[in-house]
Amino acid sequence: MRKIYLVDDDEDNRMLIRQALESMAEETEIVEFTNGQQLLTFLEESCSIEPSLILMDMNMPIMNGVEALSALKDRSELRHIPVVLVSTSQSHTTIESAYQQGANAYIVKPYTLDGYLRMAHAVNLCFLNIYLPAAQTGTFRNTAGKNVVIIEDNPDHAELMEIFIKRDAPGLNVIRQTSAETAIDFFESLDKTASAAIDLIIVDLYLPARKQGLDLLAWLRMYFVDKGIPIAPVVVMSSSGHQQDIKASFKLQANAYLVKTAEPAGSFSYLTDLCAVWWDTISFPKKPENGIA
Repeated sequence: MRKIYLVDDDEDNRMLIRQALESMAEETEIVEFTNGQQLLTFLEESCSIEPSLILMDMNMPIMNGVEALSALKDRSELRHIPVVLVSTSQSHTTIESAYQQGANAYIVKPYTLDGYLRMAHAVNLCFLNIYLPAAQTGTFRNTAGKNVVIIEDNPDHAELMEIFIKRDAPGLNVIRQTSAETAIDFFESLDKTASAAIDLIIVDLYLPARKQGLDLLAWLRMYFVDKGIPIAPVVVMSSSGHQQDIKASFKLQANAYLVKTAEPAGSFSYLTDLCAVWWDTISFPKKPENGIA
């Protein structure tokens, strides 16, 4: 049974989010809270199964979402729980601050039913590993000029991933790296402008061992900090569904963790959908318009 903690002081908003999630995600329990302090107290006192995700409003009384997020990420025993912040604000400064505080994703609060369904779909795909038929996911926007880096040491998987992405988004630029070492060499070869042009990074955790993947996640964070630019979303896509691997990846600030299906092509067929989610539904700090040489 998957579990989501929904934190929002607005009863109507909680109802809309709950209905959207329940319409798409079966066997998912949603536990509601009205402020950040209530959430933290429950997490400290509860012995129940940890949530797969905390979906939290930013503006709440007593303790707001940013304060609660900061408290969560300051505690080593809670740092691995992914947090999606939801807010009416579209301010670049607010969005950038949310990610600096450790948010896994930032979603501007929808105003339509379709918007709530898109939010639910983003949650399902990125945090619950629920793959829905394409007919339920909406359409993709133009992805021409976007750059996706795939770091995958299994050549068959890498080939399939690129095939599925280019099938649905032929204008999208796919950059494949076969190991943590080649990925580091690639990023170090880029100047600041080219680094800022990376729009999504998809990383296999076992490269070929878990340590290489985790070390690369930590390195990527420091690389973008040293460059002084916001990092692109980093999505781990692994055959491992073990909780220790998922928790370790989130502790190192992976934005999302997807488990490959028994037939990897089944999950790879949703890669363009994954791109659309991060570029259309989830807000990320804006970067300068530029390209990779």
